[in-house]
Amino acid sequence: MNWIVKLVIITVCFSNLVQAYENVTVTIYTEHFPPYNFRDGDKIKGINHDIVARACEVAGLKCKFKMYPWQRAMALSLSKRFAGLVSTSRLPDREAHFQWVGPLVSSPACFYKLAHRSDIHINSKQQLNNYTVGLNKGDVYEHVLQNWGMQENVNYVIYSEKFGEVDAFKKGKLDLFIASANTLQYHIDSDRLALHEVEPVFVISDEALLGNYLALNLAMPIEIVEKLQNALVELKQSNEIQLIKKRYIPTAQSVISESELSLAKRCIYG
Repeated sequence: MNWIVKLVIITVCFSNLVQAYENVTVTIYTEHFPPYNFRDGDKIKGINHDIVARACEVAGLKCKFKMYPWQRAMALSLSKRFAGLVSTSRLPDREAHFQWVGPLVSSPACFYKLAHRSDIHINSKQQLNNYTVGLNKGDVYEHVLQNWGMQENVNYVIYSEKFGEVDAFKKGKLDLFIASANTLQYHIDSDRLALHEVEPVFVISDEALLGNYLALNLAMPIEIVEKLQNALVELKQSNEIQLIKKRYIPTAQSVISESELSLAKRCIYG
């Protein structure tokens, strides 16, 4: 078989492969987690939702989004071949369960206190044990706190209701809560707190936290995974991702120099 015949066969096979996926719909599950993904009326939107939706367009794929509580969204994405999950924190214990496209948008998480609490001082992980913090059920940061030696119902409390930990924090039942520059405003919205009432005290830095990703089912054809990853790279190179981010966070910083990476800037402005 000469090289021309081989080339024709490869071209035909590739064409058939592309056509085979033209009628496939990728279902991407998500949860209510503003500003990354949330429901606005009858629409799902958000920074990472919009990025993944655009990546699907650029890749020429049909994608639909469905919103469920986190645990159900995770289960569905693990059980269906043409399924994914966003925004998903990439962690060592999740690594082997998905194929990963990203990173998407995220920002460092921080511990916040009430601004008037002059008795709270944290300069190390060890000092966190002197205070209490609340977490939402299924929160990725529970893994981090456990690895730091913190214990449930001693150092941290789990709340099943979304933002229940922030309500408890406001009432003085907790010393701290966790958010990031991107999510802080959404944590304190709905008359919970005003921005000037909270103050960052410690940045969560852990090598296990690799950022937010689109997690795809292991049975997803690698061609689709690669199409989405390549599309994401294209969006980054065109600066479209930063423009999408600014739709939801107008104060988002494009570039922050090393000299500006203060605690306040990392935890308030992103």
